[in-house]
Amino acid sequence: ANVNLTDYIKACANICSEQFKAELIATAIAQQLQVTRAAIKCFECGEQGHIRKQCPKGQKGNKKPNKPCPRCQKEFHWSNQCQSKYDKNGNPL
Repeated sequence: ANVNLTDYIKACANICSEQFKAELIATAIAQQLQVTRAAIKCFECGEQGHIRKQCPKGQKGNKKPNKPCPRCQKEFHWSNQCQSKYDKNGNPL
């Protein structure tokens, strides 16, 4: 390889640049995240690499809605599973 003094100077100039430091930090953080993620164990299936909320198994049919029941307006359950006889204002359903 034919490398001259100018190439060395350009290479050394990048060592202290802010972009170079940012790239080093980003690489270090990415590597640490991979190690941390691999050590995480799911409480749903027991496998490593994800948490219960992100588990590809289970919870698909057991997920509760994020809004109150449209029928009774009292709790967070599906309207087809609503067993309330009265709505949140006490009116019969």
